[in-house]
Amino acid sequence: MMTHVDRRRSTVTGAALALVLLPGVSSAQTLYRSHAFMVTDTSVQQGRFEAVAVSRDEILSSYPRAAREVRFRFSINSQDNEFRSGTEHTVYVRPSNGAQVTPVYEFGAEGTAVLPTPEQSAGGEDGLSRITIRLDMRPVLRSFRDKGFYDPPFGKRVAATDFQGVYVIGGDAPMTWDVSSLHPGSPLQLTDTNRDSIFTVTLPFEAVYTRPLAADGRAVWKRTMDVSAFPQLTSSQRLVDALYRMSLEELRQLIRSDGALSAGAKWEGVWTRDVALSSVLALAMVAPDAVKASLLAKVDSAGRIIQDTGTGGSWPVSTDRTSWALAAWELYTGTGDRNWLRTAYDVIHRSVDADLHAAFDRSAGLFRGESSFLDWREQSYPRWMQPSDIYQSEALGTNAVHYATYRILGDMARALGEPSARWDAVADTVRHGMNLHLWQADRGWYGQYRYGRNFLSLSPRSEGLGEALSIIYGVATAAQRQRLARNAPVTDFGMPSFWPYIPAEKLYHNAAIWPFVTGYWTWASADAGNTAGVEHGLAATYRPAALFLTNKENTVAATGHFEGTELNSDRQLWSVAANLAATYRVLFGMRLLPDRMVFQPMVPPAYTGDRALTNLHYRSATLAITVHGYGSGVARSTLDGHTVPRAEIPAALAGPHALEIWLDGRWRHEPINVVKNIASPAAPRVSLEGGVLRWPRVNDATRYVVYRNGRPVSSNASLRAAVVRGPGLAEYQVLSVDAVGRESFLSEPVRITSAADVIIVRPPAAGLEHTYAGFTGAGYLPLTRERNTRVEAAVTVPVGGVYAIDARYANGSGPINTDSKAALRTLLVDGKDRGVLVMPQRGRDQWTRWGYSNSLAVRLARGAHTVVITYETLDQNMNRYVNTALLNHVRLTRMGK
Repeated sequence: MMTHVDRRRSTVTGAALALVLLPGVSSAQTLYRSHAFMVTDTSVQQGRFEAVAVSRDEILSSYPRAAREVRFRFSINSQDNEFRSGTEHTVYVRPSNGAQVTPVYEFGAEGTAVLPTPEQSAGGEDGLSRITIRLDMRPVLRSFRDKGFYDPPFGKRVAATDFQGVYVIGGDAPMTWDVSSLHPGSPLQLTDTNRDSIFTVTLPFEAVYTRPLAADGRAVWKRTMDVSAFPQLTSSQRLVDALYRMSLEELRQLIRSDGALSAGAKWEGVWTRDVALSSVLALAMVAPDAVKASLLAKVDSAGRIIQDTGTGGSWPVSTDRTSWALAAWELYTGTGDRNWLRTAYDVIHRSVDADLHAAFDRSAGLFRGESSFLDWREQSYPRWMQPSDIYQSEALGTNAVHYATYRILGDMARALGEPSARWDAVADTVRHGMNLHLWQADRGWYGQYRYGRNFLSLSPRSEGLGEALSIIYGVATAAQRQRLARNAPVTDFGMPSFWPYIPAEKLYHNAAIWPFVTGYWTWASADAGNTAGVEHGLAATYRPAALFLTNKENTVAATGHFEGTELNSDRQLWSVAANLAATYRVLFGMRLLPDRMVFQPMVPPAYTGDRALTNLHYRSATLAITVHGYGSGVARSTLDGHTVPRAEIPAALAGPHALEIWLDGRWRHEPINVVKNIASPAAPRVSLEGGVLRWPRVNDATRYVVYRNGRPVSSNASLRAAVVRGPGLAEYQVLSVDAVGRESFLSEPVRITSAADVIIVRPPAAGLEHTYAGFTGAGYLPLTRERNTRVEAAVTVPVGGVYAIDARYANGSGPINTDSKAALRTLLVDGKDRGVLVMPQRGRDQWTRWGYSNSLAVRLARGAHTVVITYETLDQNMNRYVNTALLNHVRLTRMGK
């Protein structure tokens, strides 16, 4: 399943630097070679495609150009009724002879994803084209004929007698998302001119590509912007220098008119995690003003860090907003601005007070919340998980961010002369929790997250960003980080978002490579001293940027191609930052500390030579840094010509200075774990029938493991298992395992309990409403910021023990996948704070869609108790104004063992 690869067999190092002939280049020095691609000091080659740096300001590429993406849906009777928002058909505009014909789509069918290859993406003309969009309406017309109606995948039933027409809708002119503007005879109406039930419409679109063509027919990037204000790189590798300048130019393009940083060519807004993680990689060191403007743009009027919109109405379903703190610290250590330190500390302090209240699992020492940056829920979580389940999960990357935040808060407090023990204690607790609950000694990497309902289990998948941050910020011990760097799975084209990927799911976070994750992993490999990881990471960073002539958002893990994922932007901010980080964090080894800047370069033998970085601004100093030779350690260094014991710059240094570093020429070969891009088996769909769990066979599965209360209890190849009923709640799950040991996600928990173990506590009768259907009992109680802010009820517990307390609720304030109106309330039992009940959004205006919140485990003695649901100051969500849910009842379930 996994193979440790010694890069001595695939990378040219030391004195044996191969020379190969390339078209248009007299000779080239090989930096990296694998069966998938090759990188030289002037070029990248992948199959028949090649990119060549003809100078440090110009790159030519024969790789297909990234074309304009036109996204659209179909509409019956002027209704947006084919797919939910976020799901569309996509056509890449690459015309021939001024025209293009799409595949035949079927109304309501997403179709089987066919991964484009670079060969299939070749060609395409510039200029206006006429695209013919084709739609197979036979299933719809058949339903009209046989049933008299058609039920679209989304929206209301359409009667055959009411059918008026079918249209194409989208955001690219001449299309529109405004379905109310559509009418019979509209230019956007599809017609069946051939009477074959294949409806068509032809529309004009401009073909637009990432880069223009040079005179010889190759795509070209040629620098047009002045980047002299940034640090200037000169090395023996012309390709590296050219990609560095291209990244600086794209960074300039990403600075908005207000001075803040947009997230990419397709993402004009400022996003908390994007700008934060980009700033840590590189930008805080070279664009501090833009970073500061961006961070301040992500502080709300209450002085708290803004959690970006996301699953279930975001915070606290998503809690990685504290990545802001990591960037704020980099900004301070780079500038020494104590006013900023004061501002940042206060913002982070206010924000983490709410996180500790709403998201900290004290029993595990871990924070709850969605995996950092992996916020397209079905692409990184099992389909059965609701937003409340995702809130309940405890993710690797998110906890690494929280750990770093509290360690930074302690450092900030010490710098400000304030108490730091509280923050240090939280950091120590999280680190212990991560190493206790997430570290997998048998695999040598951290698990993806803990998940479930009342009993959590660890997903053993590797999660790339979290693995990297665990090394960089010191979650992993020295021994762990060496094992992690050797064992964490990487693919030919870089570090996957997570591995193995989810079968039959779209590609974006799933089955994809994000350059910024590879950038963090390359940095982590350098910190761990893993030489093969550094070589592989640098090559995986340079390959796509050179071939695509831009720092793309992501690539398909299987092909390394930019087409095939759901979304993909040019000059993505954190991809730009990752390219720059290859120079700053690895080849120069720059690290910012409160009192100095440290240099610990990791330069592979193939990259040997003199490497200079000039015009580097650090606090009051302007630096010229030169690294000589190759190696994994510093042999000696001089500052302004005088020998110094360490390669570092004191924070108090001012004016122009020159630091020279000679490397030790050592390059001990460390292996890495290169794996195939593979899917896990699908999770079984389990049902309970007469006291027996049953599930249909899963393709590729050879056996199934039954879990009870988060622990495996049996393993066999049958499709059934008996349950054991006992006192209290039991939850059963099943996972499938294939012949080589790859595991699926666990199935949705099957709840086994008796009526005697469940207590339903209804809200007081006064104020109950019953407008929306689907409630149980006499009605429900609306919870808002102004109404029913304290709901109290008495409950008698017949048998003492640990009870899972949750709430049945509805929240129609927004969709499941975005917005900022997650509702949350504090649970008090007998006057003691027992945690927060989170009631995420379940669909815009879907007030009849009922579900359960997360559960809180509370030990209750036999007898009378008082349960209170209250709205506290720290329960304020990101929206601040709408924090609404309909409370049907509170449920107490006695837990089994």
